[in-house]
Amino acid sequence: MASRLRLPFLFAAALLTALPGRAAKPATVGVAILQAAPWSPLDSARDGAGEFEVFLRIAQLRRTCAAAALVSIGDRNGVRRSGGEKALAHAALSGLPVARLAPGGAVAAMPLGIFLDGGSLSAEHTQRVLEQCLARHGAPPSAGDPERPTARELAAIRAHLQPFQAALNLAAAAVVAQR
Repeated sequence: MASRLRLPFLFAAALLTALPGRAAKPATVGVAILQAAPWSPLDSARDGAGEFEVFLRIAQLRRTCAAAALVSIGDRNGVRRSGGEKALAHAALSGLPVARLAPGGAVAAMPLGIFLDGGSLSAEHTQRVLEQCLARHGAPPSAGDPERPTARELAAIRAHLQPFQAALNLAAAAVVAQR
C-alpha cells in the first residue's frame, strides 16, 4: 500500500523536473485555482489523487508561465486530502506561492509557515492578488531538496512571501470594509 501511495508523487516529481528551463518560457504570470474533490474517510480509490492533481496542474503552469502560483480551495479548514497537502508543500518549497482558502471556515495553520492564507477572499480575488505580487516581486526561492529544506531555505521562502501575505491581508480588509 505504501508503494502505491508513493507512485503518483514520484511520477509527478519526475514530470516537474523534466520540464524545460525558465529561459524557454514566455514572460507571463499564471495562477491556477484548485478546487478540492469531495473526500470521505476510507475512500482508498482516491489515494494519491489529490497529490497527482496538484502536480499535473503545476506542470501545466510551468510549461506556459515564467512565474506561477496556486490557489487551493480545501475543506472547511483549507486542507486538501488524498495527498494534496504533501504536493502543495512540495510546490511551495519549489518556488510556487500557494494560497489556501477555507470555504465557510478558517485556514488551519501549518507548521512550516510556507503557505499563504487567503482569508475571506474569493478564489478569483486571491488569484488577482497573487498575479500582481508575482509580477511585482517575482517567484520565491526554491529549496535545493523540497523533501528536506534547510532552515536557511525556509527563512528565505518565508521572507519572500511576506509582501504576498501583506497584499492578501490588505485585499481582505478592503473587502470587509466594503460590506
